[in-house]
Amino acid sequence: MRSLGIHGGRLQKLRELIKKLMALTLILALSTPAHADAAALSCPKWEPLMAEYFPKKVVPVMSKIAYRESRCNPKSLSAVRANGRPDVGLLQIQGSWATVTRAVCKKQDVIKALLTVRCNLKVAQYLYRNGGLGHWRATSGK
Repeated sequence: MRSLGIHGGRLQKLRELIKKLMALTLILALSTPAHADAAALSCPKWEPLMAEYFPKKVVPVMSKIAYRESRCNPKSLSAVRANGRPDVGLLQIQGSWATVTRAVCKKQDVIKALLTVRCNLKVAQYLYRNGGLGHWRATSGK
């Protein structure tokens, strides 16, 4: 510090200030609940409904996927993809799953059907049972 022209009383005051800042940083870090970030990056509102469609151990994962995919918005609709269809709803089901959606949800209008939470979860359940979580690879970078 002396090479920076700080010495004597100023150096002591600077050291004290640094110690106070470090202590304050530690206090702030320790006072933030560990679960705060986890809850903020999931969709607890939808977890009871997800529990009707997925094994208990998978519900927290699906909740996080829903947050990543739609920010917990069941009416989320992506831009149209290269296949000519958007990703739709809470878990951003690809519109290309039209045949599955029609069969599982018993609706002809695929986009409208996937915008309902229960249909979105039913199709997600089908996908999970037929390929696991690989259908929601974390490749979007969001």
